[in-house]
Amino acid sequence: MSTVPWSMPQADVSVTPELMSALLERDHPDLVPLGLGEVMEGWDCVTIRLGPDLAVRVPRRAHAADVIVREHVWLPRLAQEWTFAAPVPVRIGGPSEEIPWAWAVVPWIEGSLAFDAPLSGRGASDLGKALAQVHVPAPEDAPRNPFRSVSLAERAERFDDRVERLVDSGVAIDADLVRSQYRAGAVRRRPPDTWAHLDLHGANVLTDGGRLAGILDWGDMGAGDPATDLGHAWCLVGSSRMRDVLKGYGSAQTRIDEAAMQRVRAEALAFAVTLAALDDATYSEAGRLALADLEVLDRR
Repeated sequence: MSTVPWSMPQADVSVTPELMSALLERDHPDLVPLGLGEVMEGWDCVTIRLGPDLAVRVPRRAHAADVIVREHVWLPRLAQEWTFAAPVPVRIGGPSEEIPWAWAVVPWIEGSLAFDAPLSGRGASDLGKALAQVHVPAPEDAPRNPFRSVSLAERAERFDDRVERLVDSGVAIDADLVRSQYRAGAVRRRPPDTWAHLDLHGANVLTDGGRLAGILDWGDMGAGDPATDLGHAWCLVGSSRMRDVLKGYGSAQTRIDEAAMQRVRAEALAFAVTLAALDDATYSEAGRLALADLEVLDRR
């Protein structure tokens, strides 16, 4: 059975505006007058707005040590040529007795969560263009996500566990159909690893008037199959906008053939099942809507 938590994990440390104000005074006193504002708590990190244009992003549990390597070391290298917004660190803060890990000051990206304000057709194309920029060859020393960098075949048992969780909870999923479609993608040969975001849901994508405003939370980033991000995008935008994603992604005839689309669909099913199995209502509803869009709910 999977050991991945179904709801937000307990924090290992308490990240408060008062503490962060003291750490800013210690490491970046010139930023203190900007003032700290809204607090947003994620699974691995806490983000606190800093003035109108910045935010501090602080680990809240030990697992985020890997997040730090990805976001503090790799993300600035990769994002230099990107034409879309991402919270690339502009300052780094050191560990303290209260928070034993490094933390970062990042740009504040204005926009609405895609969960609340979905991408339009043009926005879906924006997302495809952004992913094409992300999906460049990954070096041998690139970090690997323990859950999503591995192949679909290696994740099959965990996928089955989550399908069973949905069945046991009363979700009318066609278990045989969803498993057969997953395995149809899992047997396809995957290409050499590229960089990938690997956690592309509606709380990590920002929109503005339907267009892509930015992509957040690169803590799961690593080497992987580009089909993983495209499958996540399918869950995010739905089948009606997936063609726009692929159009933005470019060179569909050479980069996304039939075999690749089977992997993309399998990744979409895997992510939809994962989201639907979570305890948080926002994520589980997004997952169930994606399962309905993918036409794997039992209609009998």
